[in-house]
Amino acid sequence: MGRLRLQSSIKAIEEEPEDCETISSIKTDIACVVNSEVSAVLAVMRRNARWGGRYVSGDDQLEHSLIQSLKTLRKQIFSWQHQWQSVSPALYLQPFLDVIRSDETGAPITGVALSSVFKILSLDILDCNTANVENAMHSVVDAVTSCRFEVTDPASEEVVLMKILQVLLACMRSKASVVLSNQHVCTIVNTCFRVVHQAGSKSELLQQIARHTMHELVRCIFSHLPDVDNTQHSIVRRGSSTQNTVLVHPLFFFF
Repeated sequence: MGRLRLQSSIKAIEEEPEDCETISSIKTDIACVVNSEVSAVLAVMRRNARWGGRYVSGDDQLEHSLIQSLKTLRKQIFSWQHQWQSVSPALYLQPFLDVIRSDETGAPITGVALSSVFKILSLDILDCNTANVENAMHSVVDAVTSCRFEVTDPASEEVVLMKILQVLLACMRSKASVVLSNQHVCTIVNTCFRVVHQAGSKSELLQQIARHTMHELVRCIFSHLPDVDNTQHSIVRRGSSTQNTVLVHPLFFFF
């Protein structure tokens, strides 16, 4: 019996460094992904005729605020490796959201920024335990649903619309989606519905993607219904028995 306990203890000691290495590797991967996305957005801005002149590598004071914020983020991310869970997601999402909101950026730049936000959400690092996750998720929804960009050609416009759908669906699929308010959920659905409506005059590909996204969005929203507070169900039962009225979860008012 003593030998079995000793072997079990040794095994536990041997496995512990592997877990630590795994956690450290995940944190490094997150930093690398964010760094890669910053570089991708800056590269597109550098190639753009309008932004190429604003990209001054030698003097940060002469650069546009959007470029400055991205460069500042790139300098900070690797210093967060040991405290990533305590870092507010808004710190590494906001520079991308500023690009998405800006009406000075064209469709190619906006599209890359949307892809960056989608990739960060796809890392699945945001959950209810993440610091200030509610503000971060609300900021993402507000920025993407109010996305503004300069339309240069129909094809690039459709790409941006597809990526808007992609990011909004990723928001609802995220583990942090539970912190979204009913208003933000309705805003997401309304935005996707508008894209579906606009897609009627655009390519068949955008039409199919928009419809598929809308179906997935509705399915995702209804999958959260079991999590509705039980107290509300008791109010529904009590109200229906006394006044023949039914109280419905706010999400149903949209549908």
